[in-house]
Amino acid sequence: MHPIVPIIMAFGAILFFVGIIVQVRFGAKRIKIVKLRGKEYKLWQFVLTTIGSGVALIIVSVLVPKYLPYQPESTAQTVQPAISGNLKYELDSILSSLKINNGPLMDAISRFQSEYPEALKRGDKNVTDLLVLEMAFRIRTELQNLDYPESQIEREVERITGILKQPAQQGR
Repeated sequence: MHPIVPIIMAFGAILFFVGIIVQVRFGAKRIKIVKLRGKEYKLWQFVLTTIGSGVALIIVSVLVPKYLPYQPESTAQTVQPAISGNLKYELDSILSSLKINNGPLMDAISRFQSEYPEALKRGDKNVTDLLVLEMAFRIRTELQNLDYPESQIEREVERITGILKQPAQQGR
């Protein structure tokens, strides 16, 4: 709902009830003139104006969502999905010992940590498999660029992807 709707509706309801109350009180006393802020109004003009304005504002408050759609600002999710302190420490220590904790790989890990749990929630096995393959490829490429032996590369890739998948599996 648009945040202005309740304000307009409340103001319209107040005006409507003020018109009704003035008509009831002054009509009972047979008063024909209403003095407001130094000006004089005929009772029927004042009542018609306040009740009409109130009804018009209530109608406007109903039409506002139709013609002025409201999209609240979505807060960008800059917070990464939390992994436990032990796993984060283990991941950081592995990456720093292998000397692959550079910017592009860390960005890929952050993206993996946000997209993988979402894909698991949706039950999209293709996306989860692709994300794991992409992460493994990036780690493997970084390690090959640093001339690590192939047997160690495969062990480290499995270790790192296992750590990255673990928080999502614990949430199941």
